[in-house]
Amino acid sequence: MISLRQRQFLVGLVLVLVCLSALGQEPNEVKTELKFEIDNKRSQLWISDRPGQRPGLGPIKPTHVAVFYIRRPSVDLPAGSGGILQILKTSAGQSLSEQQRQFLTASDAVVWWGIEDVQNHDMVLLYAVSEEDAKKTVRAYLEVAINKAKAKMQDVETHFHELDEKIAKAKKELPEKQEQAKAAESKYKEVKNAQYHSSLGEADAFEKAKETMLQMGRMLDVLEIELAGIREKLGAIEEYRKSKRLRDNPLSDETVDKLEQMFVEQMIELRSAEARKQAALRIRAREKAFLDFSDRWINLEVEVDGLRRSLSDSESGLRKLEGMLANPTPDMLPPKVYQNKVTIYPVRVED
Repeated sequence: MISLRQRQFLVGLVLVLVCLSALGQEPNEVKTELKFEIDNKRSQLWISDRPGQRPGLGPIKPTHVAVFYIRRPSVDLPAGSGGILQILKTSAGQSLSEQQRQFLTASDAVVWWGIEDVQNHDMVLLYAVSEEDAKKTVRAYLEVAINKAKAKMQDVETHFHELDEKIAKAKKELPEKQEQAKAAESKYKEVKNAQYHSSLGEADAFEKAKETMLQMGRMLDVLEIELAGIREKLGAIEEYRKSKRLRDNPLSDETVDKLEQMFVEQMIELRSAEARKQAALRIRAREKAFLDFSDRWINLEVEVDGLRRSLSDSESGLRKLEGMLANPTPDMLPPKVYQNKVTIYPVRVED
């Protein structure tokens, strides 16, 4: 059975060979594919890309127009000011004359129509200030489309590689997360069964633990208040016993005994309150540990489920991309010029 990576390699190899045989990798190879025909007997009007086929406008007037047909559907071809800038930036566009470069940026130069002169093809008219500039403008125009198709193909291939790596990573992580989730579940149930939650369902045990934590929190608040009161009483007794005023006016034995008795009672209350506080802290810590084990188990289960869905989605996306690479969409392929023929006519400019 051919592996996914082997299929990827074969698909890429076939596409490279197809592209090289069709158009090559460099603009000058595109030049050899096109057949330029010069028709000086029939002149064409200079028209604009505006609706209604209005006469072309601009300070610079063209002398020639290149006419050819692009097969539908095709990659988006340059039009408007943005398209002109793309044309000028191509390697073929760099070789245009300065007058042609000015013409492209200042006058109506590109017309793209869905005229049915050739079935399933769109007519493209490119105006120029010379016959040679007309040829170069055609090459630059097609170079933009070729570059767009290559970029789209590259995007698909890059996404293919990214998904392939994502799938490999998910397949590695999924068993690890499943093992962690299984261990977390086991520990959670061990803690649950060791506590009073053993007879409760998962949801009830979780709510019971939260309620117990809230109760312990309220109890700790009460104990803090109680402890503050006891400590204040002990401080007052101790202060009274050591007061200079009492040394100048000694207390009776009965009063001293009473103070000692009060001190002992408050110390007992202090120890009792502190013991209750420590018990409440232990219970709260126990319930928190239980909730932490529950959260860890749940979070790991969520991660496992997310990895499963991500893996399934990625594999589905990879199959789709594999199909696109094996059968590229029109925007991934270079434009097809009807019969590879471009006819150049002289231009009749209306005054």
